[in-house]
This record gives sequence, C-alpha cells and structure tokens, in this order.
Amino acid sequence: MANNKKKNIVLGDGELYMYKFPGTNDIPEDAEIETEENNVGNTSGGTTISYEPEPYEVKNQYGKTVKRVVTSEEVTFTSGLLDWDLEKVKLLTTGETEIDEENSTHTLTLGGDNSMTNVLIRFVHKKDDGKKIRFTMIGTAGNGFEMSFNPDEETVVDAEFTAVEVVKNFLASIEEEISTASDGVS
Repeated sequence: MANNKKKNIVLGDGELYMYKFPGTNDIPEDAEIETEENNVGNTSGGTTISYEPEPYEVKNQYGKTVKRVVTSEEVTFTSGLLDWDLEKVKLLTTGETEIDEENSTHTLTLGGDNSMTNVLIRFVHKKDDGKKIRFTMIGTAGNGFEMSFNPDEETVVDAEFTAVEVVKNFLASIEEEISTASDGVS
C-alpha cells in the first residue's frame, strides 16, 4: 500500500507574543493573544521548544520492563528578544518597572521580595501553505536572562521559560492548522 501523505518540512521562524497571564481558567482566543501589543517584535537566535518526560519503569521478577508511566513532565521555551522593550524584559524577572517622566527614565529594578510572573507565551510559525503552527505555554522565566553589550553584535536578551500548570492539566499545546476537504484539498 502506497503512502500518499504529503511530507511537510518546517523551515523558518515566527512571531512571538508574551504577556502577563491574568490567571484565568482558560487559554484566551487567538485574537486576544496575537495582538501588536503582545508581540515582542524581532527575535534572534531561533526558538527552541523542549518537552522532557520523566518515566518510571515497572519491572517484573526477571528484570524485564512490563510497564512505563510518566511521573512528571517539563516543557521549556527558549528564545532571544532582539527588540529592546524594558516591559518585555520585566516579564523575565521578579523585578518592577517605573517610568519617571520628570527625569525621562524607565527603570527595571531587580531584587526584592516579588513573586515570579506567570507569562502566556504564544509562538506562531506560518508554513509554506499559509497555515499556522501555534505553540502556547504559560510559564515563568525562573532561569533569568542573559544579555551582552558587544560593539560588534546586536544585544539580544536570551531567555528560557519553564511551563507551570496554571490551567488544570495544561502545560503547553502545539496546534497545527491543516487543509481539509472544505478547503478544496482531498
């Protein structure tokens, strides 16, 4: 039997959206997430999504594995922010920002007794056929961030987020738009 399924090769980057998650029980609709205000702008260095289950193996008296279950899961998201926006950098910290119009400054203060910010992360990649792949996660940037000011390169804020279960039974999702018969594809 021949396999007539079309092969897809995904190449390229996408748009990254981030904002402080309000703590509701549901993931918002695409139109609410994918706004200009939530778009981080340009990114650099690619985007990495990592899923790491921790398996537990049940072995019988002969040392053979008879069952495997996942006891925990970790999802991480890594990307580099190229556009400078101190409010987006704040999402990577426990810090607070303040705008002082009198002195014309915008300050991010690190330190203090602030809790970590739950951030909704949406990465959207547009495939060659115009359909989209959407990765959605709620996470915290518990590993902090790194940025270097180098005269020979642009400054990129590299950040890693780890998923947190704010919405019951949800760490992350990957949604792919597909062509259907109603699209005229058989």
